[in-house]
Amino acid sequence: MAWANSGLYPATLNQILSAGANAPSLTVTTNKFFLTSNSDSTLYAAALGATGNIYAGTYEITGTGWAAGGPLLSAAYNGGAMTPSLTVSGTSPVLLVWSMANPLSVTGTTLTGAYGGYFYQPLASYQYKIVGIYFGGSAYSTVAGTFAITWSSGQVFTINCAANT
Repeated sequence: MAWANSGLYPATLNQILSAGANAPSLTVTTNKFFLTSNSDSTLYAAALGATGNIYAGTYEITGTGWAAGGPLLSAAYNGGAMTPSLTVSGTSPVLLVWSMANPLSVTGTTLTGAYGGYFYQPLASYQYKIVGIYFGGSAYSTVAGTFAITWSSGQVFTINCAANT
């Protein structure tokens, strides 16, 4: 199944919000972003640590200026940090916002056929995907250019949660 939409990995999000064992963090610049072709299956409902929920290079797109595994968020903004942050506000409903102070922007890349990409935390014992970003159905390529993604108002995703009963 090909890329069809962006989405969160609920199993990873649950691990993050419950501060479970080996929980990824949304506020570190050691997370990475990797690209894949249209042959990839997003599998957003995959269980934590299952195939589809972890980094795998099977359909990964790499090229000049873009190594396997993708760039660290600490260097993915023209050599500087994207600086992720997590904000939780409100009481009913509660709004959770994951944002970046800077867009993803890597200069000097030559890439072919990227249809989407994933944020993930690349620790040796686990490499859970956090969110998949779909590029809208067309292959994205660069030739000695800049691969960039600019987030609307800096927000990668927002979650609006109803109040507890």
